[in-house]
Amino acid sequence: MPRFGRSDIAVAVLVVAALGFGVLGFAGFAHEISNGLLFVAWSLTLLTLFVLAIRLPLRGSGARLSTWVASALIASAAVAAVIAANVALYRHDVHFDVSREGRNTPPTQLTDAIDHLHAPLSLTYFYNAGDANALAVRDLITIAARNQPFLAFHPIDLDKEPGLARDNGVHSYNTAMLQAGERKVLVENLTDPARLGYAVVRVLRERPETICFITGHGETFRPTPAHFHYSHLETLKGHDTPGAGDVLVAEPEQLDRFQLALNEIGFDMREIITTTTNSLPSDCTVVAVIGPRTAFAPGEADLLVKYLEGGGRLLLLIDPLSSLDPDFEIRLLGAVGLSTEPAIVIDPVNHFRTDPDKVAVPYYAPHPITKRLALTVFPQVRPIHVGRPPDGVNTSVLAASSQDSYRRPPSAAGGLTAATDGQAAPEVDRGAQALVVALEGAWPGAPPDKRFRLVIAGTSKFATNEYFPYVSNGELSVAMVRWLAEDEATPNVAPQTYNLPEIVLTSQQMRDTFIVLEVLLPLTTVFCGAVMWWRRR
Repeated sequence: MPRFGRSDIAVAVLVVAALGFGVLGFAGFAHEISNGLLFVAWSLTLLTLFVLAIRLPLRGSGARLSTWVASALIASAAVAAVIAANVALYRHDVHFDVSREGRNTPPTQLTDAIDHLHAPLSLTYFYNAGDANALAVRDLITIAARNQPFLAFHPIDLDKEPGLARDNGVHSYNTAMLQAGERKVLVENLTDPARLGYAVVRVLRERPETICFITGHGETFRPTPAHFHYSHLETLKGHDTPGAGDVLVAEPEQLDRFQLALNEIGFDMREIITTTTNSLPSDCTVVAVIGPRTAFAPGEADLLVKYLEGGGRLLLLIDPLSSLDPDFEIRLLGAVGLSTEPAIVIDPVNHFRTDPDKVAVPYYAPHPITKRLALTVFPQVRPIHVGRPPDGVNTSVLAASSQDSYRRPPSAAGGLTAATDGQAAPEVDRGAQALVVALEGAWPGAPPDKRFRLVIAGTSKFATNEYFPYVSNGELSVAMVRWLAEDEATPNVAPQTYNLPEIVLTSQQMRDTFIVLEVLLPLTTVFCGAVMWWRRR
C-alpha cells in the first residue's frame, strides 16, 4: 500500500480547495462574490503548479528521447494550465484597491448605475491629457467598465481629435458624452466620476418627468436657483479628490439638497399655486406637498382628491404644526383609512444623539422605497394612525417608532412642550407609532384602471437641507419620489449630499459602543494583567 507524505497531502488539499472554490464561483452568487471565489481558485491553481514544479527532478531518468518528451509534456501542461487560469481571471476580473483613500476605486454612484444597465450605452470622454484629475477619471471609468457588456467606453484626447469633438458639440476639455439610442447627454468640466452615475440615469430616461411642488401654504419649496453656492473644506479626501470637500451652503429649512438630487437624476421641477388653478397639470408626474403651515381651502382638498381619483401620484410631508382642516383630513386621508393628530412622537429607545424627539428608525418593512436604507432620522414627527383601508387599496407602513414611544403635543413655538426633559413619560398611549405610510390602488369610487400612489410622512424636516445629509435621509427622500413616479427601470444611485460625512448612531448604539470601549475593553486589559501576574507570581 503506497504511503503518502506531507507534500502529497498538501497537493491534494490544494487541488480539492481549488476545485471547491471554482465550483462555488459558478454556484449563482452575486457577481463580485463569484469573481472573488474564482480568483481564490486561480491563486490556489498557480500555487498547486508551483508545489508540483518544485517536486519535479531536475533531470529525468531513462533514455534521452523519453526524457525530452516527458519534459515537453510537463511544460506544455503547465503552460496550458497557466493560460487557462489567466483567461478565466480575465473573464472574471476582480478589482482590489489597497490605497488608503480608495483612490483607485470608482465611486458607488458610477458602479451602481452601470451595473444595472440593460441596454447599450456609449460613453465618450474627451479629456485633457495634461490634467492629472482628468487622467484619474479616465482610469476610474476604465476600471468600472470592465466586464460590462452594455457599456462601450471611448477615452479620447481632445487635442488629438478636435474635429471629432467639434462634430459632437464638445467645446471644452473633460467633457463626457453619453448616448443611449437617440438620447444624448453632455457633461462638461467633469473631474468627479460620481457625476457620471447621475448622467447615466438621465440618459436612460425615455421621457422627461416633472415634479410639481404645491405652494401657497407656507411650504419651504422655492424654485431651483440657477447656481448653487458651495464652500470648500480641506479634508484628507477632499484635498486629493476634486469635489470631495465641496459643501453646499443653504438655509437649513429649505429643500436645496433634495431639489439638487432630483435634478441630477433627470427630474424637472415646477411650482404650482393651487388657489389659482382648477386642475393639476397633466404633465405632473408627481405632485409634492412638503411642510404646509396654513390650512388648505376646501376647493384645494377637492383638487387633490380629484387628482388621486384619476391615478395621480402624491407626496404629502406634513409637520406637527401643519394646520389640516377637518375637510382635508376626511376627504383626503380618511377616504383611505388614515388619520393624524398634531402631536410629536417621543422615542426614548431609538433617537438621534440625546434628542428623544428625533426618532431614529433602523429597521423597515420590505418595500421598494426602503430596500436600500440603513438608518433614517425623523425630527419632530407627528404620528399617522392607520386604519382599515378600503377595498382595492394596499397600505404599507414604511417606518415606525419603537414600542416604548409615546406622543406629546407641540408647543406654539414649534418645539416640544417645556415638560419634555426631566419629566416622566406618560403611562398611556405607549406603542409603535407609524411615521411614514405608502398606499397604492384604486381610489374609492374611481375606475379600477386608475391606480393612484400616495406617500405620507409625519414630518418634512428629514428632506430639508439640515437633515438630508444624515445617514439615509437623502436616499429615503429620493426613493419616495422615484417610487411614486414608477421610476424602477433606471438604476438606483445614492444622492450626493454635498456635506462632510458623519457617523450617526442611535441612543442604543451609543450606549453599546460606550459599554464596549469604556467598560469591557479596560476590564479586559485588567483581567489579562491579573492573569499574567498570577502566572508569574
